[in-house]
Amino acid sequence: MGIGPERIVYPELWQPESMEEARKIADHVAPHYQWAAGTTLLRTQWEMGTAPVPKHLISLAKIQELNACTAEEDGLRIGALMKLNACAALESVRTHFPLLSQAIDVISAPSIRSLATLGGNIVSGVGDSIPVLLVYEASLRWMTDTGLAETKLTDWLVEWRRGQRNADHFLIEIWIPLPEQKPEEGSHTVSFFRKIGRREAFTPALVTIAFQGTVNAQGEWTSLAMAAGGGAGTAMRLLETEQWIRQFPVSSLPLSELMKQVQDEFVTISDAFAAESYRKQAAAGLFASELWKSMRSARYSV
Repeated sequence: MGIGPERIVYPELWQPESMEEARKIADHVAPHYQWAAGTTLLRTQWEMGTAPVPKHLISLAKIQELNACTAEEDGLRIGALMKLNACAALESVRTHFPLLSQAIDVISAPSIRSLATLGGNIVSGVGDSIPVLLVYEASLRWMTDTGLAETKLTDWLVEWRRGQRNADHFLIEIWIPLPEQKPEEGSHTVSFFRKIGRREAFTPALVTIAFQGTVNAQGEWTSLAMAAGGGAGTAMRLLETEQWIRQFPVSSLPLSELMKQVQDEFVTISDAFAAESYRKQAAAGLFASELWKSMRSARYSV
């Protein structure tokens, strides 16, 4: 008899064509079900034994209203079922939220990005899009057993870390607001997304960071947001470090002290691929390096 991994017994598949039908099916088979879209990550988790296989799988792929993108005057609404490659190619995304396109372009392989969805990348809790959506201050819209509900991505991640996430809710839309104020004359934007990953394996990134800020003509930060994640840990906004950076003119930002601030605030974990200390150091080094390059290109001396 051969020795190998235990054979996966796949769940019964349901394919509703509306959100209302999906909710009814979930109520009927509760609690032995799981929501699904592209299923690229789910299948990997099942095969690796890192997640249990549910008795019922409710696919949202046929619900057309979840695969739309609407540009509004004050922001962008992206359906949770929009495929990653389609999302990255949207002109509205590339123009107003370029970091999201950059993050999507380095998620797994092109064949996976043609199947995987933005919503699936988010609800995994460890997706590479999450740090970017954090600095863009995104919100999530859910279908719950009592109707529609909206939460800030930052609040949902807190629930995720505390184990308070409600698995009965399914994500239907991502809202990304445009900046409330237009940049002042003479100001410029500093933004970047970076990832350290294991390209040879379909595993979570070791470290991901995102940064979005605006510097005025006097070299002062008028807006600033930064986030870090990676591995099986949950991404987070580095709010204390943001406040610390604001006290310095760009030209005199002490990068060595910045690295210490990031390492002190960034909460992450060790796993089979990297130690907690490595992730902290790597994130700190990436922020310092990219800020130095950004300021140098803008003819600031840091």
